Amino acid sequence: MTTEIVGSVQTLGLSSMGLIIFALVAVVLIDIARGDVKVLPKWVWAVAVVLAFPLGPVVYLLFGRVSRRGARVPQPGE
Repeated sequence: MTTEIVGSVQTLGLSSMGLIIFALVAVVLIDIARGDVKVLPKWVWAVAVVLAFPLGPVVYLLFGRVSRRGARVPQPGE
């Protein structure tokens, strides 16, 4: 069963690394859509991530993403 899935994915021209990179781009685009960004507007980051592939997602994660560590969730009634 596993070899059938792997074989069919490779038949489509997608390698394991290609799937990982595709997933990274998808996660970064979702992060851009849902959260706040730094330095550039959201649409510029989205275009840069897609066009500057594979460097775009890495640059966004290093410079464009707003850190969500320690983000305090407001309690009801605040």
